[in-house]
Amino acid sequence: MKKLGLKATEGNFKEDSFFTVSVTVMVQTAIALSFAFYYYFTSDIGLVGFYLGAGSVLLLSLALNGLAKFKSVAGFLVIATVFSGFLYSLTLSFSALSLAWCLSSLRTLMEVSNRPKNLQLGIILLIISAVTLLSDSTLLISSPYSTAESVQFLFLCTVTVIFVYESASSRSKYAHNIKSLSLQVDQIKRLDALTGLHNRQSIEYDLQEKYTEGQANGQPFGIILADLDNFKTINERYGHSIGDNVLSLVGQLLNDSLSKDYRLARWSGNAFIVLIPHNEPSASNMIAEVLREKVNGLQLDAKGAKFKLSMSIGIASTSQCRDLNDLLSSAENSLYQAKNMGGNMSIAS
Repeated sequence: MKKLGLKATEGNFKEDSFFTVSVTVMVQTAIALSFAFYYYFTSDIGLVGFYLGAGSVLLLSLALNGLAKFKSVAGFLVIATVFSGFLYSLTLSFSALSLAWCLSSLRTLMEVSNRPKNLQLGIILLIISAVTLLSDSTLLISSPYSTAESVQFLFLCTVTVIFVYESASSRSKYAHNIKSLSLQVDQIKRLDALTGLHNRQSIEYDLQEKYTEGQANGQPFGIILADLDNFKTINERYGHSIGDNVLSLVGQLLNDSLSKDYRLARWSGNAFIVLIPHNEPSASNMIAEVLREKVNGLQLDAKGAKFKLSMSIGIASTSQCRDLNDLLSSAENSLYQAKNMGGNMSIAS
C-alpha cells in the first residue's frame, strides 16, 4: 500500500511552537523596556541606554522575523542581544534587577534554542554564573552579592534550566503526538473501512497526480477497472455480511497479487480500480487476466452452499484518451461491454 507522507513545518526561531518563542521574545522586550523606564527615573543613564538598546534590538528582531529573507538574522539578533545582556548584567551591573534580567535572559536563550542544545546552553550559562558569583571578584569589580545571595540565584537558575528544558521536551512530545495522530487520521480518511484498500477519494487524487506528471514528462499510464459479476445476487441470497466478507476477501486477493508499483483502490460498491504506472497494452492485458483468473478460482462457502465468483474488467490508457475523465469513461465502457457479453472477461479500449 502506498504510504502517505506528512510534511513537518518548522518554527521561525526553532523547532517548537513559533507562538511560544515569539511570546518569550516579546516578554523579554517588555522587561528590557520597563527596566529602561525604571532606570530613567533613578537617573542611571548608562543602564537606561543598555536596556533601551536591548529592547529596541529585540523589537527589530520581531519585525525582521516576519520577513522570510531575514528570519535567520532575527534569530541571531535575539541570541546575540540577550546573551550579551546576560553577561553584562552578571559582571558589570550589580542589582536585584540585574539578576532578574539574567533569569529572564536564561529562559529566553533556552526557549529560542533547539533541543538538546538548549540544555547545553543552560548548563554553560549556569557554570558561567557560578564561576562569576562565587569567585572573589568579577572582572575588575568586586561582586557585591553575598555567598547566600549567590547560592539562591544559582538555585533559581538551576530550577529555570530544568523547567524550560522539561517544558520544551513536553511541547516537542506533544507536537510529535499531534503529527502522528494527524498522519493516522489522514491515512484513515484515505482508506476504505471495509477492505482496507485506498478509497475513491484517495485514488482520484493519485490519478490526478499521475496524470499531471505524465503530461509533464510525456509518459502515459493505464488503469484497470474491475467489477464483480452478479454481486447483488450474493447479497440477496446470503446476506450483506457475506457480501462484505466477499469484498474484503477479493480486495485482499487483488492487493496480494499486485506489486507495490501498482495502486489498488475500491472504486465503488463492488468495483475495484488499479492504476498501472506504464503503457504496455500486452502487460496490462496479462495483469487483468491474472486478476480475473484468481478471482474466478476462489471457492467460497456460505451457509453450507458453495459458490464461485467472476469478474469483468475494462482496460484503458491515457495514450488513447483526451483527458482523465475520458480515461475513466473508456475503462467504464470497456467494463460494461464485458458485462454485456456475459461477464468474466477483460476488454481493452
